[in-house]
Amino acid sequence: MKPDGTPSLYGRRLYRVVSVVLGLLIVGTGLYALLFAPESDLLRALVALALVVVGGNMVHAGWRARASWLSRLGPLP
Repeated sequence: MKPDGTPSLYGRRLYRVVSVVLGLLIVGTGLYALLFAPESDLLRALVALALVVVGGNMVHAGWRARASWLSRLGPLP
């Protein structure tokens, strides 16, 4: 919360909901790639696991009203 009483960006309800929904989408994509991809190789498994971890962090950050790892990357072009 800011000194004037308004919530910070990460504490706003819409930001938190969008962060959780996007995180769940990323987790679902990673799980789908991990479980249902036709080929089984190490690179695919590592990328899928990375998606699950990053998406899980987004869900956790949205739940706790904190900055996620993706939001700390900064503005990308």
